[in-house]
Amino acid sequence: MESNKIEEIKAFKEGKNRLLGRLLNKSYRFMSEVASEFLRGKEYTDFRVGHIMALVHIDLEGTTVNTLALRAGITKQGMSKVVKELADGGYVFVEKHPCDARSVMVKLTERGYDALLEWKRCTEYIDKKFTKVLGLERLEQLKDILAVLVNDYENNSNPKYDTLELNTLLPHA
Repeated sequence: MESNKIEEIKAFKEGKNRLLGRLLNKSYRFMSEVASEFLRGKEYTDFRVGHIMALVHIDLEGTTVNTLALRAGITKQGMSKVVKELADGGYVFVEKHPCDARSVMVKLTERGYDALLEWKRCTEYIDKKFTKVLGLERLEQLKDILAVLVNDYENNSNPKYDTLELNTLLPHA
């Protein structure tokens, strides 16, 4: 193997602790652990942090599974599974769509409303924990930066890079 490749790999491995994907992934796992701990303390033992992706997207008048899947960025089948878990736990109920016989509406139960309010409190708790580490100003900067990245990605009609762009970004590819 060429010494250039070995040196490039060594340099890459030395900087792995600053890779954006790794940092975001570990931060998300830390946030999930803190959230799970908080929710367990509130006796939401059957509630997973992943369930929140459905609950936060349910409109007060109800929302279809298709719409929930689109909003959460997952497949309809994946959202159907999450909705079933939430229904089994008493967080939501499903009823026929009033205008479309092929569709159902997902609506929050009283327990679902309570879980959403606890999630609001949980996010405040997570913010406090992160503020202790970063300080309030840096936490707000982090949120602003991540919001820019997420908004840009979500507003891009085709988020996959084409070959020409990849070749420009990665000249060694």
